[in-house]
This record gives sequence, C-alpha cells and structure tokens, in this order.
Amino acid sequence: MISFDDFILQGSEIGALRSQIAEHRLVHAVLITGQPGTGKRTLARLIAASLMCTSDKEIPCGQCEGCRLAVSGEHPDITVIEKGNPLSQEVQKGRTTIPVEDIREMIRICNRYAYEGGNRVVIIQEAENMTPQAQNSLLKILEEPPQNTYFLITASHPEQLLTTVRSRCRSIKLIPWEEEYIRKTLIESGVDPAVAGKSAAASYGSIGNAITLSSDDTYWRKKDEVINAFFRNRSRSEILNISTAWKDQKASADQMFNIVEDCIQQMLRYRLYHKKKDYPEEYPQEWKRFAEEAPLERFMLLTDAVASARKQNISNVNFQAIIEQLLLTFVGESDLWVK
Repeated sequence: MISFDDFILQGSEIGALRSQIAEHRLVHAVLITGQPGTGKRTLARLIAASLMCTSDKEIPCGQCEGCRLAVSGEHPDITVIEKGNPLSQEVQKGRTTIPVEDIREMIRICNRYAYEGGNRVVIIQEAENMTPQAQNSLLKILEEPPQNTYFLITASHPEQLLTTVRSRCRSIKLIPWEEEYIRKTLIESGVDPAVAGKSAAASYGSIGNAITLSSDDTYWRKKDEVINAFFRNRSRSEILNISTAWKDQKASADQMFNIVEDCIQQMLRYRLYHKKKDYPEEYPQEWKRFAEEAPLERFMLLTDAVASARKQNISNVNFQAIIEQLLLTFVGESDLWVK
C-alpha cells in the first residue's frame, strides 16, 4: 500500500499533514494541486484511507477494514466526484463537466449519518471541471461543513476555481518528481532500465506519464519519426514529402509539438549546464554544434516557431502548411551550424 513515505520528497508539508491526521487536527478541506501525473489523486486517496483507518499505531495501517475498503474504492463513507462518472441519477454519464446536481447529491449524502459512525470523506477529482453553479454550491458546504466531514479536492488548474473556494481550503502543491526518482521507481516496478531512463527523461516530472510512456511503443516510434524530420533532415526537397505524409495527423499535432519542444529544451539544458545526459548524442553534427555554441536567442527563435505553429493549428490553418513552415525553420537553422 502507498504510504506517506512515498511522498517524502515532496517536502516537509507531507510530514506535517501526516501528523495532523494522526492528532485529529486536519482542516476540513484540503486542495491538492500540481501538474497532471504528480500524484494528486494518489495523495487524496492516501489521506482518505488515513481518515478511515482504525489502527491506534501507524496510519494508514493497510490492514484494518477501513483501509481495505478505502483502497478498494468500496468504503461507504468515501464519496468520489469526477467528471463523466455522475453521482446524481439526474446526470448522464460522459459529461465533460461536474454539474451542480452532483454537488447537491453529495451535500445530501453528507447530511446523513456516516455508515461507520466515524469520519466521512468527499474526494473531488480535477475540481476545475466543476461548473460555476457547482462551485457556488460547494462553497456553501465548505463554509459550514458537517461534523467529521473532510473534503479532499484535486486540481491541475486551481486558477480556474473560484477564489472563495480556494480560500476555504488548505493548499498543498505537489512539485514535479526528480527524474532519477522516477527512473528508480520504474525499475523497481519491473521496467527495463533503458526504457525506464528514457521514460523518466520524457515524463515532465510526472510518474503517471512515465508509467504510460514505459509501455507505449507508439510514442517512441513517433518521437523517432519527429526527430528524423526536424533534426536529421537537411534537405528542403524532402519537406513536401514529410508534410504530405503528415497532413492527416492533425489529431496528434500536440504530441508532435511537445516532442519538438522537448528536443529544444534538452539542447538548451546542455548549452546552459553541459550535463552529459542532455548531450544530443544521436543528432547530426550541426545540431551538436548548435547545442554547444548557439546563443540563447537561437533557442528562443525555435521555441517561438513551435508556439506559433500551435496557435495556427488551433486557428485551423492548413495543417500541412503549418508543418512545412516549421520544417523550413529548422532546416534553415541547421544550415547555420554546418561546418
């Protein structure tokens, strides 16, 4: 079972949180924020299990009935609210928002006596998906919470929550995990060390992303395809062939742009810090020279070009034309660094 020790690298806030739960001093509402994949949902469920644990020793103990039911998602005193999986019978499945009806149903549940006679926990996952009406309804119960009721709210974009909702909560922000920690975690779970290393490096500090990448062969094929097009190709005559082959891949445009940005950031890190792990070993000589010698404004030029391509794609500019222009920018840059 996951424990608070697994979050120890997140800082002293985690230790304080554990102590407050053990001493029955936890505030009634906790807002857990951070990038996707940093463990917000896992931490919320860990806190919920701790609040349901009946052990008089280390909590959550992972052995008692309260822990067992919490981990299995079957505890009657833990209510989970998330988009697409309605709590209220009035709401259809698959909605892309959390409607006010779900919050009203949760309030009705919270006004009942807890099945086990102890604590009640409400987990609201990715709470920024709540409609304004739902947030206003939540605010009312946050202002006057029922006794022994705790609200664990997660959000990747807390700025989209009402200020009044945020102000009623204690905030805990999870930071991206260190690459080496992610790599070791993957290896301990049985992932091949080589795959673990490259998955950790491409995870943006997200253990969830790293786990997904470690078993996603299509991502690595796409990455190799993108690197071939943007960094190993110096022929302008090939640009039309590449853009023609990609013209129907608009749906994967964000992934493509992310990969290109990752490559730029990798070379920028090498330019700034000269760490061996960031050296573009598999890139042609001109891009190795770029990573070693280019002034910072050249990195910014490429980053801006990708950002512009994103905006054009959102504005429904012809996708093939977007790719052609972006490829021309990268081929032109590589030409500057040929000896």
